[in-house]
Amino acid sequence: MQYNEEIRCWARSVDRSLTASLLLGRKSARAIARAHLSELFRLVDSDRDAALAEVSKVKSFGSRRLLMESFRLTFSLMHEPSKYHILLGDNDLNDRMIARQYDQALLKLLRDCRNNKELLSAKLIQYPVKKRKIALERLEHPDFIRSRRIKLHHNIFYDFSNNRFERGPLAWWQWAMVVLFLSIFLLVFTN
Repeated sequence: MQYNEEIRCWARSVDRSLTASLLLGRKSARAIARAHLSELFRLVDSDRDAALAEVSKVKSFGSRRLLMESFRLTFSLMHEPSKYHILLGDNDLNDRMIARQYDQALLKLLRDCRNNKELLSAKLIQYPVKKRKIALERLEHPDFIRSRRIKLHHNIFYDFSNNRFERGPLAWWQWAMVVLFLSIFLLVFTN
Protein backbone atom coordinates (compact mmCIF):
# COMPACT_ATOMS: atom_id res chain seq x y z
CA MET A 1 0.00 0.00 0.00
CA GLN A 2 2.79 2.41 0.88
CA TYR A 3 4.49 1.68 -2.46
CA ASN A 4 1.42 2.82 -4.42
CA GLU A 5 1.12 5.93 -2.28
CA GLU A 6 4.78 6.84 -2.90
CA ILE A 7 4.28 6.40 -6.64
CA ARG A 8 1.14 8.56 -6.57
CA CYS A 9 3.00 11.27 -4.63
CA TRP A 10 5.85 11.04 -7.13
CA ALA A 11 3.44 11.52 -10.07
CA ARG A 12 1.82 14.59 -8.47
CA SER A 13 5.18 16.07 -7.57
CA VAL A 14 6.50 15.54 -11.10
CA ASP A 15 3.46 17.14 -12.67
CA ARG A 16 3.74 20.27 -10.54
CA SER A 17 7.51 20.72 -10.55
CA LEU A 18 8.09 20.04 -14.25
CA THR A 19 5.24 22.31 -15.30
CA ALA A 20 6.75 25.06 -13.16
CA SER A 21 10.32 24.31 -14.27
CA LEU A 22 9.40 24.85 -17.92
CA LEU A 23 9.19 28.53 -17.03
CA LEU A 24 12.90 28.44 -16.16
CA GLY A 25 13.89 26.96 -19.50
CA ARG A 26 14.30 23.54 -21.07
CA LYS A 27 17.82 22.95 -19.80
CA SER A 28 16.90 23.35 -16.14
CA ALA A 29 13.64 21.45 -16.73
CA ARG A 30 15.64 18.50 -18.10
CA ALA A 31 17.89 18.55 -15.04
CA ILE A 32 14.84 18.47 -12.78
CA ALA A 33 13.35 15.66 -14.90
CA ARG A 34 16.55 13.62 -14.44
CA ALA A 35 16.31 14.08 -10.66
CA HIS A 36 12.68 12.91 -10.71
CA LEU A 37 13.60 9.91 -12.85
CA SER A 38 16.39 8.94 -10.46
CA GLU A 39 13.84 8.98 -7.66
CA LEU A 40 11.42 6.91 -9.75
CA PHE A 41 14.08 4.31 -10.51
CA ARG A 42 14.75 4.07 -6.78
CA LEU A 43 11.03 3.58 -6.08
CA VAL A 44 10.56 0.83 -8.68
CA ASP A 45 13.89 -0.88 -7.92
CA SER A 46 15.36 0.00 -11.34
CA ASP A 47 12.63 -1.87 -13.21
CA ARG A 48 12.62 -0.18 -16.61
CA ASP A 49 9.14 -1.37 -17.64
CA ALA A 50 7.55 -0.32 -14.34
CA ALA A 51 9.23 3.09 -14.62
CA LEU A 52 7.93 3.54 -18.18
CA ALA A 53 4.44 2.62 -17.02
CA GLU A 54 4.59 5.23 -14.26
CA VAL A 55 5.92 7.89 -16.64
CA SER A 56 3.02 7.20 -19.00
CA LYS A 57 0.60 7.91 -16.13
CA VAL A 58 1.83 11.51 -15.75
CA LYS A 59 -1.06 13.76 -16.80
CA SER A 60 0.75 16.73 -18.33
CA PHE A 61 2.01 16.13 -21.89
CA GLY A 62 4.91 18.57 -21.41
CA SER A 63 6.03 16.86 -18.22
CA ARG A 64 5.72 13.42 -19.81
CA ARG A 65 7.75 14.58 -22.81
CA LEU A 66 10.54 15.94 -20.59
CA LEU A 67 10.65 12.68 -18.68
CA MET A 68 10.84 10.64 -21.87
CA GLU A 69 13.61 12.85 -23.29
CA SER A 70 15.76 12.10 -20.25
CA PHE A 71 14.65 8.52 -19.63
CA ARG A 72 17.37 6.63 -21.54
CA LEU A 73 20.15 8.90 -20.36
CA THR A 74 19.14 8.61 -16.71
CA PHE A 75 18.63 4.85 -16.97
CA SER A 76 22.05 4.44 -18.59
CA LEU A 77 23.77 6.65 -16.01
CA MET A 78 22.27 4.61 -13.19
CA HIS A 79 23.21 1.22 -14.65
CA GLU A 80 26.58 1.87 -16.25
CA PRO A 81 29.76 1.88 -14.17
CA SER A 82 31.15 5.35 -13.59
CA LYS A 83 34.13 4.65 -15.85
CA TYR A 84 31.72 4.81 -18.82
CA HIS A 85 29.89 8.00 -17.83
CA ILE A 86 32.08 10.06 -20.15
CA LEU A 87 30.41 8.22 -23.05
CA LEU A 88 27.07 9.63 -21.91
CA GLY A 89 28.21 13.21 -21.36
CA ASP A 90 28.22 16.15 -23.74
CA ASN A 91 31.86 16.09 -24.79
CA ASP A 92 33.89 18.23 -27.15
CA LEU A 93 35.95 15.59 -28.93
CA ASN A 94 38.07 18.30 -30.54
CA ASP A 95 39.76 18.76 -27.16
CA ARG A 96 42.59 16.21 -27.19
CA MET A 97 42.48 15.41 -23.48
CA ILE A 98 38.72 14.82 -23.47
CA ALA A 99 38.99 12.82 -26.69
CA ARG A 100 41.69 10.64 -25.13
CA GLN A 101 39.53 10.00 -22.03
CA TYR A 102 36.53 9.24 -24.26
CA ASP A 103 38.61 6.84 -26.37
CA GLN A 104 39.93 5.09 -23.25
CA ALA A 105 36.40 4.56 -21.92
CA LEU A 106 35.20 3.37 -25.32
CA LEU A 107 38.17 1.01 -25.59
CA LYS A 108 37.39 -0.43 -22.13
CA LEU A 109 33.79 -0.96 -23.17
CA LEU A 110 34.92 -2.58 -26.42
CA ARG A 111 37.23 -4.90 -24.49
CA ASP A 112 34.37 -5.77 -22.11
CA CYS A 113 32.50 -6.85 -25.25
CA ARG A 114 35.48 -9.03 -26.27
CA ASN A 115 36.40 -6.67 -29.15
CA ASN A 116 33.18 -7.62 -30.92
CA LYS A 117 31.50 -4.60 -32.50
CA GLU A 118 28.14 -6.38 -32.71
CA LEU A 119 28.18 -7.04 -28.96
CA LEU A 120 29.17 -3.43 -28.42
CA SER A 121 26.26 -2.23 -30.56
CA ALA A 122 23.92 -4.42 -28.54
CA LYS A 123 25.28 -2.96 -25.30
CA LEU A 124 24.96 0.59 -26.63
CA ILE A 125 21.30 0.07 -27.60
CA GLN A 126 20.24 1.30 -24.16
CA TYR A 127 22.12 4.59 -24.67
CA PRO A 128 20.36 7.66 -26.04
CA VAL A 129 20.38 7.68 -29.85
CA LYS A 130 22.76 10.63 -30.12
CA LYS A 131 25.29 9.15 -27.67
CA ARG A 132 25.09 5.73 -29.35
CA LYS A 133 25.69 7.29 -32.78
CA ILE A 134 28.71 9.27 -31.52
CA ALA A 135 30.23 6.16 -29.91
CA LEU A 136 29.75 4.00 -33.01
CA GLU A 137 31.19 6.71 -35.29
CA ARG A 138 34.14 7.14 -32.96
CA LEU A 139 35.08 3.47 -33.47
CA GLU A 140 36.03 4.33 -37.06
CA HIS A 141 37.78 7.61 -36.24
CA PRO A 142 41.54 7.63 -37.01
CA ASP A 143 42.42 8.87 -33.50
CA PHE A 144 40.56 5.94 -31.91
CA ILE A 145 42.14 3.45 -34.30
CA ARG A 146 45.56 4.91 -33.48
CA SER A 147 44.87 4.65 -29.73
CA ARG A 148 43.96 0.95 -30.11
CA ARG A 149 47.42 0.08 -31.35
CA ILE A 150 49.81 -1.41 -28.87
CA LYS A 151 52.33 1.20 -27.93
CA LEU A 152 55.91 0.20 -27.19
CA HIS A 153 58.14 2.94 -25.90
CA HIS A 154 61.83 2.39 -25.72
CA ASN A 155 62.74 4.51 -22.72
CA ILE A 156 66.08 2.85 -22.10
CA PHE A 157 68.01 6.06 -22.51
CA TYR A 158 65.46 8.27 -20.77
CA ASP A 159 64.67 6.24 -17.65
CA PHE A 160 66.40 8.61 -15.28
CA SER A 161 64.91 11.70 -16.82
CA ASN A 162 61.32 12.45 -15.80
CA ASN A 163 61.03 15.81 -17.47
CA ARG A 164 60.23 15.80 -21.16
CA PHE A 165 62.05 19.10 -21.66
CA GLU A 166 65.33 17.74 -20.28
CA ARG A 167 65.51 15.29 -23.14
CA GLY A 168 67.74 16.46 -25.89
CA PRO A 169 70.18 14.46 -28.00
CA LEU A 170 71.41 13.00 -24.72
CA ALA A 171 69.94 13.01 -21.21
CA TRP A 172 71.76 14.61 -18.28
CA TRP A 173 73.07 11.32 -16.95
CA GLN A 174 74.38 10.38 -20.39
CA TRP A 175 76.33 13.64 -20.56
CA ALA A 176 77.74 12.87 -17.13
CA MET A 177 78.86 9.44 -18.36
CA VAL A 178 80.52 10.99 -21.45
CA VAL A 179 82.43 13.50 -19.32
CA LEU A 180 83.45 10.75 -16.87
CA PHE A 181 84.76 8.48 -19.67
CA LEU A 182 86.63 11.36 -21.31
CA SER A 183 88.28 12.32 -18.03
CA ILE A 184 89.26 8.69 -17.34
CA PHE A 185 90.58 8.38 -20.90
CA LEU A 186 92.63 11.56 -20.49
CA LEU A 187 94.01 10.43 -17.11
CA VAL A 188 95.00 6.98 -18.38
CA PHE A 189 96.63 8.07 -21.62
CA THR A 190 98.32 11.26 -20.44
CA ASN A 191 100.41 9.41 -17.83
